Amino acid sequence: MEIATEESTGGEVEQATGATNIQPNPWRATGWLVVFALLHMLGVFFYIAGYGGYLGAQLGAQGEVVDPAAVQMQIAEHVTQPGAMAGMYLAQFVLILPVLLLVSRFKGQTAAQTLGIQSFSMKQVMPWLGVLAIFLAVQTAAARLFNIEQGEFMEMLAGSKHLLLALVLVFAAPLLEELVFRGYLFRAWRHTRLGFSGTLLLTSVLFTLLHWGQYSLVQLSFVFTLALILGFAREKSGSVLLPMLLHLGNNLAAAVLVLYLGIL
Repeated sequence: MEIATEESTGGEVEQATGATNIQPNPWRATGWLVVFALLHMLGVFFYIAGYGGYLGAQLGAQGEVVDPAAVQMQIAEHVTQPGAMAGMYLAQFVLILPVLLLVSRFKGQTAAQTLGIQSFSMKQVMPWLGVLAIFLAVQTAAARLFNIEQGEFMEMLAGSKHLLLALVLVFAAPLLEELVFRGYLFRAWRHTRLGFSGTLLLTSVLFTLLHWGQYSLVQLSFVFTLALILGFAREKSGSVLLPMLLHLGNNLAAAVLVLYLGIL
């Protein structure tokens, strides 16, 4: 079931660019969110299983007896490394993106239109980049002023200079996460009783929960703030490309500072 409604604010931009007005069913979208979460976990499982199989095959080729306990220990050490993080995210990317594109297609409306992949006014770019710059400056100043604990995750990444992980963080993560949160879910929930405020809050909370376990509570508050900025950018521009650009800019700054300069 699809719901056709009139757009407002950002939706007017969508209409002006030729997009149709079909909204994903909000309850069905919630169900697909559960599927995305399962695929997220399945990506981790497939990567770990694949790496375990690789270790077992390597030991077998060397004529050694495969010790399951030793293999498990090697896997546990490996999954905390930058390369493993990149591999797991790519596995999740490959599993989730095709499903997302499939469920975003409707009769008379492409997946790109549903997800808000369309042009936006370039006049909006500089003001929003200014907002992002202020956010990054406040975040950095707060980390220095209050000596915020970075946690094991950030310490492990610091100075690693892992190119594949940097590419994943800068390009793959903003693409997939924005298409899910500010693309599909935003489109599905925006014209329900949640309205813009409820949709902004809900997608921002879910986006923050996605990063749970990686950061401290204080850092998660910055993740939540970033999600709010991205949601406002989506609403005002009528396009998912603007928040995607801002997300890319945020992650690029993090990759340069943390991965390559080792600054926490």
